[in-house]
Amino acid sequence: MDNEIIYFHADDYGVSLEQSAKILSCYSQGALNSISVLPNVPQLGECLRVLEETDSEHRIRRVLHLNFVEGKPVAEQEKVNMLVDATGYFACSFVQLLKWSYSKKGEERQKLKNQLKAEIIAQIDAVTQKYDYHITAIDSHQHYHMIPIVMEALLEVLDEKSLRTKEIRIPVDPVLPLLKTPSMWFKVPLINWVKWGILRIHADRNRKLLQQRNIDSPVFFGIFFTCEMKMEVVEALLPQYKKYAKKRNKSLELMFHPGNLTARYELLDERSKELEAFYMSDNRFAEAACLKQAARLSR
Repeated sequence: MDNEIIYFHADDYGVSLEQSAKILSCYSQGALNSISVLPNVPQLGECLRVLEETDSEHRIRRVLHLNFVEGKPVAEQEKVNMLVDATGYFACSFVQLLKWSYSKKGEERQKLKNQLKAEIIAQIDAVTQKYDYHITAIDSHQHYHMIPIVMEALLEVLDEKSLRTKEIRIPVDPVLPLLKTPSMWFKVPLINWVKWGILRIHADRNRKLLQQRNIDSPVFFGIFFTCEMKMEVVEALLPQYKKYAKKRNKSLELMFHPGNLTARYELLDERSKELEAFYMSDNRFAEAACLKQAARLSR
């Protein structure tokens, strides 16, 4: 591409109105130019209204953040009962759904895929029909769309509804930029190597499926340092990621989680200690600070 495109991207927009405002402050005060919105949140309408008021010219890339992780589904519960618990909250872990993707066969696998499709359709409709959210790309909360059966369901929905999306995230950082930055070799948290390895297994297959439909995937920078995208990390590694993307004539996406919550009642599922730690981590302040300082790095 002639012009270098770098997406300074924030995941998880819409959990609460206050959290969404914090994310948007990284646009008005910093380098943020891309967000992904959770479609099954109680304050969806208010959060999209604030987005439209803040960015009426649509300079922010708008992404759908498919969610099978937390909160309640958008589809009717009986249509997605394999994905939820008795109280109607999502209760299917990444590992469980990954196992089912390989273990369920025949009618049972088709039943699971149909339920995933029903929820994907409901989540797409939630933002496009009622609120006219202009989706240009799709990703998912905790990268569930990388699971084979979820990717299959998503692509079938896009085909059946004749929906076009320019980009779908393949959240696997290339290793070469890291190898060319020796100061960062031993700073990748072990758990992020594990996440990278699991996602890497399915990356080539999913990328081929997207290429068959002329759907692009930006070069990704964000798994090795998930929730650790601080200024010292981005400043050290971004030059090599930019070179890597430019050589391949690709856009580049940096994933941040800048929007922190301040109270448990803001959580989509107050029962989860893991989600509480995720949303209330001090690292979110550091990632927001990085986004507000990163404009100079995009040059």
